[in-house]
Amino acid sequence: MRMNHLKWWMILVVAVILVVILLPSDLNFCLNEKIDRYQAEEISRDRLKKDHVDLTDYQAVITRYVDYYTMTYLNKSIGSDNVEKIIADDRMPNNRWEIRYLKNLPTDQPQTRYNIWISPQGTIIGYMRQVPDTLTLPSEIEARALAMARYYISHNTSFDLSKFVMKKSQQNRQLNRTDYTFVWEKKAEFAEGDLRLTFYIQGNQVGGYQFQYFMPEHVQAIVRNKTTEGTFIVLIQFIVLVFLFVFALILFLRKYHDGEVSLSLGRNLFIIIFSIGLVGAINEFPVSGSGIFLGNMSFRNTQILAFFYEVLIKNSFLGVLLFTSWAVGEAYARRLNAEKLNSIDSVLNKKFFTLATGTSLLRGGAIGFLIAAFYLVIVDLFTGQNSDIARVFIPGGDGFQHMFPLITIIKNAIIIALLSEVVIRFFIINVTFNKWNKKWLSILLSATAWTAVVFILSNLPHLSNYILSFSITFLVGMLLAWFYFKFDLLTLIAINISSQIIFVSIPLYVSTNSWHSISAYLLILLIIVPIFIIIMSFIKKDTFQYSYSGLPKHIARISERERMAKELEIARNVQIGLLPKTNPEIEGFEIAGVCRPAKEVGGDYYDYVYLSDTKIGLAIGDVSGKGVPAAIYMTLTKGILQSHGDENVSPKVVLSKVNRLLYRNIEKNSFVSMFYAILDTQKSTLTFARAGHNPGLMINNKDGSSEFLSTDGIALGLEKGSIFEQTLQEQVIKLTSGTTLVFYTDGFTEAMNSKLEEFGDDAFLMTITKNYHLSAENLIQKLLGEVEGFAGTHPQHDDMTVVVLKVR
Repeated sequence: MRMNHLKWWMILVVAVILVVILLPSDLNFCLNEKIDRYQAEEISRDRLKKDHVDLTDYQAVITRYVDYYTMTYLNKSIGSDNVEKIIADDRMPNNRWEIRYLKNLPTDQPQTRYNIWISPQGTIIGYMRQVPDTLTLPSEIEARALAMARYYISHNTSFDLSKFVMKKSQQNRQLNRTDYTFVWEKKAEFAEGDLRLTFYIQGNQVGGYQFQYFMPEHVQAIVRNKTTEGTFIVLIQFIVLVFLFVFALILFLRKYHDGEVSLSLGRNLFIIIFSIGLVGAINEFPVSGSGIFLGNMSFRNTQILAFFYEVLIKNSFLGVLLFTSWAVGEAYARRLNAEKLNSIDSVLNKKFFTLATGTSLLRGGAIGFLIAAFYLVIVDLFTGQNSDIARVFIPGGDGFQHMFPLITIIKNAIIIALLSEVVIRFFIINVTFNKWNKKWLSILLSATAWTAVVFILSNLPHLSNYILSFSITFLVGMLLAWFYFKFDLLTLIAINISSQIIFVSIPLYVSTNSWHSISAYLLILLIIVPIFIIIMSFIKKDTFQYSYSGLPKHIARISERERMAKELEIARNVQIGLLPKTNPEIEGFEIAGVCRPAKEVGGDYYDYVYLSDTKIGLAIGDVSGKGVPAAIYMTLTKGILQSHGDENVSPKVVLSKVNRLLYRNIEKNSFVSMFYAILDTQKSTLTFARAGHNPGLMINNKDGSSEFLSTDGIALGLEKGSIFEQTLQEQVIKLTSGTTLVFYTDGFTEAMNSKLEEFGDDAFLMTITKNYHLSAENLIQKLLGEVEGFAGTHPQHDDMTVVVLKVR
């Protein structure tokens, strides 16, 4: 074992000894819970059976109330030893179990409810039957009601009214009866203040009683001020936490957009905190919704709604806060000092027995026990007799009301540790250090943030002397931030979890209740788990190296789309470059052409083949399919045509050669349709052949009549050659002055509008015959305008190509 590990083992042993030594002076500040929630319910049911109450349709709501301020005042006034005695003797009734029995009815429906208050020692210190205000009961005169109250107290409780002084007698008139409230008081024998017994008569029946301790009025005024201050401070801290949430979310979205965050480990943390929160919500379900009133909603429905709020809203909020803080902090940390993530990487990747993990857990446990010992000293110094009144943390008070207190202790410790260390330390330190590169500034800002949210992100002790409390918290926050620079993130998490569990679990070891004792032993067994991990880590000495999985998938997809878009843009420019850059200038003739692809690149094609001074080839083609494959075949077709077009002036021979070469290189079921013509300017003739393409259109200038230039022929690339040559026909026509010829692809006639109606052959022909007198270029623009006006916003689904030849 390395000397460094031996040093930390020794520190851990010393820290444990310190905690054990310091605990006795503070154990009496915890409540000795002789009964648990199940025993409290059993006692209450036995009490109601004596009154023959049928609880068949009732549900029990069991809550635990701890009067922190009264406990602090008594500790200040009479000392912790005396506080322990009066709690054990059941003379201080403000810490109690409250068991409510009610039916699952809307709140506006009348029902009888039962409340029973039981001390931690198992003594009934209050009983109340609440009947509807509209219930009709015979009424008693005040003297008779008072006699009923005295008789009940003397025969059914342990109170001696001879030691009390009657302070109040109040008549409460209901709609159908008269109720009475009687109050007796006496000076508390254990401290300054009053013990008050309140008794209720409802009509001619006993309503019940409550027994409470009230601090002196001047102390209550201090408490009220402290409560107001505390509420205001907690509200501010929630606002700070929400600000951190928004800040982390904004940074996360920015880095997510830039592809600088990895989501896998953050997702694991979200799952961890959400799962732990879900288990905790299930454990706390019996008290969910206590004290919440939502219109006329029944308690059960309120309870279910509160449960889903806890699970879906609160847990999701905390999970997203943890997720975004981790993702942003990780992005900076891996660039600044990736070694600080080695141990937490191991845990999140389920590699528990690495040397880094064992070292971090050992260090964290040792420092956590030291911090716990420090806080025990603070509690002992500032909560003793004659200290200023302070709201002092009483460990575990609320957790006892849940089904399994141990689950609450562990859940709170883990969630608080993850939020504290990931959100406050890890996130803030890495963001600020990356920006300013100053350790002292990052430590200062982190400690300030920790102080700003400590009440809602810590179960460690705090005082109502807020200046002192925040000062201590700030110093501890600076120390923990320094530990991050000195060690790593897992060490901080282990520090936080261990110190939290030590404090919150103290009552389990104080309680004489068997169920709590079992929980205490189970907690000791659970502590063995990290010790086992530490030992196995040192034995195995495994290492783990986190490998970054690369860009997030969305960034990879965006990058791929951008890459393809750039490549398609290049392909489009290349394809446009392969089309004729200028139209031929031939005396006595006017020629114009255009190609408009439906996508970035297309499969339509037109070309001019210069054969001699008096002859020029005109070609227009359409490759089956669309996009890149069609564009490739279009390029191939152009190359073959250009290389063989000038070898023979016969369109049939040229197309036959092109077909044979295409058939060898084109995929089966793919083909190219083409209209190829040779214009003889000297003879004013046009010789053409049509390989499965749309027929050409000829308009006579004299009468505007139209004629389709249609000959037989199959598309290029479908057949090896013999059938193609036998089918293909060639034709020669004489061109007269004013004749207009239009060669086009079916992208024009098959263009659709939003109703999926096609432009059609008739509309195409009508547009040509109405505008054939225009120049070739203007006729093309007119044709494109008509088609675009028809299609509207409906996307173009096929390439559109047209060549116009006019005889002047």
